Amino acid sequence: MSTLTETTFKRIAEIARRRWGLSLGERKIQLVANRLASHLRKNGGGEIEQYVQRLERNPTDEDMLVLFDLLSTNVTSFFRDPAHFAFLERELYAPLAHGTLAVPGRKLRLWSAACSTGAEPYSLAMQALELLPPAMGFDVKIIATDLSNKALDGCRAATYNESQLTGLSPERRARFLQKVDAPKGATAEARWKVKDEVRKLVEIRRQNLVENYTGLGPFDVVFLRNVMIYFDRDTRHEVVTRMHGVVRPGGYLAVGSAETLSGLDVPFRPAAASIYIR
Repeated sequence: MSTLTETTFKRIAEIARRRWGLSLGERKIQLVANRLASHLRKNGGGEIEQYVQRLERNPTDEDMLVLFDLLSTNVTSFFRDPAHFAFLERELYAPLAHGTLAVPGRKLRLWSAACSTGAEPYSLAMQALELLPPAMGFDVKIIATDLSNKALDGCRAATYNESQLTGLSPERRARFLQKVDAPKGATAEARWKVKDEVRKLVEIRRQNLVENYTGLGPFDVVFLRNVMIYFDRDTRHEVVTRMHGVVRPGGYLAVGSAETLSGLDVPFRPAAASIYIR
C-alpha cells in the first residue's frame, strides 16, 4: 500500500474544501494517512493514488460520505458548555414559562446543526422537558443534523457507554435514560439508551452546512458549536450568513466556547459569551 504524499494530501484537502468547506491544514496529514490506510485495509487493500483518483473522477454519493467520515472527528458530550444551557434557561425557558415571552403558536424550534452522535440534541430535549413540561402546552421540536454516517447512526441509536455520560447528573440519568441489558456473557461496560419521551422531540436529518437549508427554520435557537474551527474564513462567513436566514428575529445562535463571529461582518449581535442574537 502506498504512502500519502504531501501532493496527494493537498488533492484530498481540495476535495474536502469544495464539497464541505473543510480546511485541512498540513498538520492533519498523518491523521488522514492513518485513517486512509485503515479504510483501504478493511476494504481489500488498494493504493491511495487509485482511491483518490476515483474520488476526483467519478465518486458516488456514498464514496464522498465515507471520505467525510474519514476526515471528521465526532467529539461530543452531554450538556457540553453548561453556560449555554444556563443562558437558555435564563433568557428563553424562564420567560416562556412565566408568560413574559411568547413564540408563535407556542411552537419552540431548536437546531443542533452538527449533532454528532446525539449528546447535544438530546441534552436540548432533556432541558426542554425539565423547563417546559408537556402540560404547559408548548410544541417543542429539536432538529438534529450532521453529514457523517457514523454520527447520524449514533444519534439514531441513542445508546451510550457509561464513559460517554459525562455531563449528565445522576438525576437526569435516572429520569431520561434506561439501562440496556448487555448480551449474555458480555464483559463490555454498561450501555444506556435515551428514553422515548426525549427521543420523540428530536428529528434527525442529514445536512451539508454549505448547501441550501431547504425545509429548515425558522428557529428560536441554533447550536452551531465546535464546527467553524474546521472551516476557512470564507466558509465561516457563508455558513453564518445562511444561519441568519433561518434564525427568527430575536432568536439565538450559539457557537463553540473557543469560537467567535468577530471579524466576519455578519448581522448577529453578541448576547453572551459565544452566543449571538439576531
